Amino acid sequence: MKTNDDNKLAYVLMSPVLIYLLAVMVLPFGWAVYLSFTNKVVGVPATFIGFKNYIDLVQESLFWKAVWNTILFTVIAVVGKTVFGMVMALVLNEKIMFRNVFRVLLFLPWTIPTIVSVFTWQWIYSDVGGVLNFILMKTGLVGQPVGWLATPDLAMFSVILVNVWRGIPFMGIAILAGLQTVSKEMYEAAMLDGAGAIKRFFYMTLPSVKEVTVLAAVMTTIWTLNDFEIIWLLTRGGPSNGTQVLSTLSYTIGFLNMNLGKAIAIAILTMPPLIMLINIVTKRSLSKE
Repeated sequence: MKTNDDNKLAYVLMSPVLIYLLAVMVLPFGWAVYLSFTNKVVGVPATFIGFKNYIDLVQESLFWKAVWNTILFTVIAVVGKTVFGMVMALVLNEKIMFRNVFRVLLFLPWTIPTIVSVFTWQWIYSDVGGVLNFILMKTGLVGQPVGWLATPDLAMFSVILVNVWRGIPFMGIAILAGLQTVSKEMYEAAMLDGAGAIKRFFYMTLPSVKEVTVLAAVMTTIWTLNDFEIIWLLTRGGPSNGTQVLSTLSYTIGFLNMNLGKAIAIAILTMPPLIMLINIVTKRSLSKE
């Protein structure tokens, strides 16, 4: 049985971590929650106003547009990253020439700084000298430059494409790691029994990597929900709020309109789904251990 001295020693050893968590997480979070119930504006003392910020938000059409855009952006991006990540993993799991070189090259989008990759995509999308419009016009697919970031629908498609491009390597590497655990003898036995590639994929490969795929997809969903840099640097939430998501709306209200209380309220409203997703990741990780 543990003695009182053992308990005291345990608390002493844990105290630095507890103090750190209290200083950098609990206190700032508590202060942020309090500010969300105030009319705090930069340069003006905060006044407690209760749930007014939250009530105003749910009554604004722009907030619900940002919610819809966030859901649309997240769902399509995560599905795209999962599908193409699976394809990437399956290809790199085969014995092909220069496989290790391809693995390194396909992982580059994940390692390049976001601002560098976004500015590169800005040049690709540009209607003046952009490489994408140049290729489309040279091949005769379009007669004039396309404004990829000029209309709400095309802008949303464009930012999703950039997010998918950056996220595929993580999904691909995660699924590839799962594929490494699948026994080669199982595939050989299935091939001898006459199972085709499609059957082998659905009855052997997919069940074998299901857990790691779901875990990676949930983690990707969390990151995608919080994505700010790609959308802000490409479109700033425009045009006509066509790519306005909750993260960019919170930034706009807080740092451009200087309404910190309302901006923090938006961030607080995004926490429940994030907490649920983090809970799923934690439970799955602990169950695997």
